[in-house]
Amino acid sequence: MEQAWEIAGSLAAYPALADLLGERHRIIANDWQSAGLQALVARLLRRALDLLARVDFSPAALRADLRGERKAPAYLYSASELFDRAADLMAESATLVHENERRWRMFRARVRELQSE
Repeated sequence: MEQAWEIAGSLAAYPALADLLGERHRIIANDWQSAGLQALVARLLRRALDLLARVDFSPAALRADLRGERKAPAYLYSASELFDRAADLMAESATLVHENERRWRMFRARVRELQSE
């Protein structure tokens, strides 16, 4: 995205694209933000799996836990919170990517126009 950002800056030299430079930079910003969200999603999912690994899911162990300290439900609840947040962030990421579709169509159409001249 650093490279895309630099290239988009160099497009300022082309007056025919001046009105779409904001769109091009918005595409890059959305992609950058989406990538950051995906990295956070990965961290949340790994941590949720770490929490689930602390639970012995054998029937005997779960019964013993229910009769005792009840740690399994606490780990399951915390893992579900992390999965829930990861799902929310995935939806935010998908929205950012979806917002780029119209912007890309506009930008590509202009570039094709200029190439055919």
